[in-house]
Parts: sequence; structure tokens; C-alpha cells
Amino acid sequence: MITEIIYAAAVLGGIGLLTGLFLGIASETLKPETDHLEGLVLEALPGINCGRCGYAGCNALAQAIVSGNAGMNGCPVGGKKSAEKIREIMGAAES
Repeated sequence: MITEIIYAAAVLGGIGLLTGLFLGIASETLKPETDHLEGLVLEALPGINCGRCGYAGCNALAQAIVSGNAGMNGCPVGGKKSAEKIREIMGAAES
């Protein structure tokens, strides 16, 4: 009886180990590609995700700015400081 419990625990542990290994490899292999500019623009935004810009949050606004669908001064909360930082980031990317 004890051997059956040990056998069941070993099988279940092996399945868990293989599943974890598979998920770890899949998460690295299937990781979505992101533009490094999005991260830089996102850092220049205030990060409060208020939605006053008309987008779902700062991440969505950063994506729109990088893709050219939103203006660099699209964040009313960040104001002039944020817009200037974003202009510097986008200007350096165009060079």
C-alpha cells in the first residue's frame, strides 16, 4: 500500500515537473515582440492609467504614440514635461 502511494506521488511529481518545464520553455519561445521605444515612452508617461488621453491606459497610449496614431502631447496629466521627454525619445529614434 505504501509503495502505491509513493508511486502515485512520483508520477504526479513527474507530470508537474514536465508541465512546468514545458510552460517555462513556451513562455520564452512565444514571448510577444515589443518595440523598445514603447518602453521608453511608457517610462516618460506618468503611469497612473487614468484614461484622460482617450486610451485604456498609459501602455495603450505609448503604443499609439510609437505607431504614430497619437500625438506626443497626448497625455494631459503628464503635461509639457512628459511631452518634451517623448519628443526627445522619438526624435532620437528617427535619427
